[in-house]
Amino acid sequence: MKKFAGLGLLIVSSAAFSQSSVTLYGRLDAGVQYLSNVAGADGRRSALWSADSGDDGASAFGVYGTEDIGGGYKVNFKLLDYLLVTNGLSATPFWNNAWVGMSGPFGSFRMGRDDSILKDGNFDYDPFSQQHAGLASLVRGANWPNFSNTFSYYTPTFGGFDAGFQYSLSGVPGQFNSARADGVQLSYRLGAFSARTVYQEVRDPNGKYSDLYTAQKQLFAAAAFVGGAFKVQVSYTYMAAPDAPLGGPRYADFGWLGLTYTASPFLRVTAAAYHIHQRDGQGSATLLDLGQTYNLSKRTSLYATVGYLINGKNTNFSAVEQPETSAWNPAPGHNQLGFYAGVMHYF
Repeated sequence: MKKFAGLGLLIVSSAAFSQSSVTLYGRLDAGVQYLSNVAGADGRRSALWSADSGDDGASAFGVYGTEDIGGGYKVNFKLLDYLLVTNGLSATPFWNNAWVGMSGPFGSFRMGRDDSILKDGNFDYDPFSQQHAGLASLVRGANWPNFSNTFSYYTPTFGGFDAGFQYSLSGVPGQFNSARADGVQLSYRLGAFSARTVYQEVRDPNGKYSDLYTAQKQLFAAAAFVGGAFKVQVSYTYMAAPDAPLGGPRYADFGWLGLTYTASPFLRVTAAAYHIHQRDGQGSATLLDLGQTYNLSKRTSLYATVGYLINGKNTNFSAVEQPETSAWNPAPGHNQLGFYAGVMHYF
C-alpha cells in the first residue's frame, strides 16, 4: 500500500507540475526593400534599396507563462520585445508587452504594459496584419499603440458575442486625464462570419484630443467572411481630434478592403486597398498592395509584396514601421512604389 500511495503521490505531483509552463518564443524576419521617391539628406528624392527587418512582421522575442491554480483558473504573464535583425538592437526592452493577469470562467484580466484594445481589435481584420504595407501605413501607427499602466478585461463568449474593456491610467499625480487612454470592444462570431467594433480614446498630456494621429478618438468597425479558400475583410474607422489646432487635420475616415486566397497549405496570395480621407480639405491617400507568402515549413516562410501609394496633392503622410525607421514617405502630391521580400522564421 505504501508503494502504491507513493506512486500515486508521484503521479499527482507530476500532473500538478505539468500544469505550469513557461514558453520562450519568437520570430526573425530579414529581407530587402525598395522604395521610390525617398527624401535624402539634401532634400532630393530618389529610389532607395535597403536591407530591412520586420517587413512581414517585426522580429520579436517573448516569454509567456501560465500556472493552473485549480478550479479552471490560471495565472498568466507575458513579456514581448521587438528587435532589429539588421543590427540586433531593441529600442526599449519589452516595450511591447509586459503584463501579468488571470484567466478563468469569468474571462481574462491583465495588468501592465499592453497592446491597445484597438490594436488587438483590428489585427484580426487586416489582410496584411503586421506587415508594413498593412493597417498602420496611412495613420502613422495611430491604430497600433501600446499603453503602460493598463488594465484589460475580456469576457467569455455568450451566444457568439464577447466584449473587452481597457483603461490606462495617467501615472501623473493630480492629473487624472493626463495621457489617459480607454476603450471598449464588442465582437460577434457565427460560423464563417465575424464582426467587431471598437471605440478608443487617447488623450495628450493636457487631457485633450489634440492630434489626429497621437491623441484622438477612434471608432472602428469591421467584418470578415471565410468561404472555402477565400477570406474577405472590410473595415471602417472614424478618427476625431476636436482639440487639434485649426489648419491641420482634425477628422478623418479610414478603411480597407482585402481578399486572401489560400491556394494550398504552402501558398497564400493577398490583395488589399487602403484609403484615408482627411476632412476639411486636408487631403487623401490610397495604398494598393499585392503580396504572396510561401511556406517552406511550419516555421519558415518566404514573402514578397508590392505596394503603390497614391498621395493627394495636399497630403503629407509618413507611415513609420515599428520599430524600423523606413517608411512610406512621399512628398505631397507625389506617389510612391514599394517592394519588399524576405524570409520569416518562427522559433
